[in-house]
Formats: sequence, structure tokens, C-alpha cells
Amino acid sequence: MTHVIIAIDGNTYIHKDYAKTADEIYREIKLGAFDSPIPLKDPTAVKLQNYLLVAEREAAPLLSTNQLNILEMLSMGASETEISRAMQLSYSGIRHHIDSLKQKFNVTTREELISIYCRNYRF
Repeated sequence: MTHVIIAIDGNTYIHKDYAKTADEIYREIKLGAFDSPIPLKDPTAVKLQNYLLVAEREAAPLLSTNQLNILEMLSMGASETEISRAMQLSYSGIRHHIDSLKQKFNVTTREELISIYCRNYRF
């Protein structure tokens, strides 16, 4: 059984259990065949352990190659130090990029930033 949380807006969510696996539901979302309790025009999903978070796709701002690379590495659990070594940029430069991304997406935590990246740029 997969627990699906459907985000209606920033404060309202619906929880529904499905007999299908998260991968099956995820495939349905990508194919446009997801049976949602509310109409979704352009849904996307993020898997979090045995939960699937489903939300409308947000209009994603354009990001530079460096910003996308930093977000990808953050989503894989890399630290700022590891990212700076891999990208051959200074630690303070990486911190500046991350702070700029947080401002661009109006978030305060690394987790929120990674969530937005996964929803909007990975698929």
C-alpha cells in the first residue's frame, strides 16, 4: 500500500492510500492517468520512503548550469565542501549560490530547496 499526499496549496493536503506501489502510481502520473481525488492539470510526484507527494508542477525559473549542478549534488546528500571540490569553486561561492537559490525559490531550508528541485527539474 502506498500513502499518497496530494498538495492542494501550501496549507491544504489530502491523504489517500492506494493499493498500487509507489512506482505504479508514479508511472500513472507521468502518463497522465493518475486517479486523483481532485483535478490536477500538470501533476508531478516525489517519492519519500513509502510516501508519494503529489502536487501541481510549478512554473520553474530558469537556472544556470552551476545552479542545476549544485541542486543535483545537494539532492544526493553532498555537503557544501564536497560540492566545492567537485565543481572546483570556492566554498563561499557555493554558499552564495545556495543562498541565491533559497531567495529565488523563497525558501529557508536546504530540504525545501531540494524538494523544489526534485519536483521541477528532475523529471
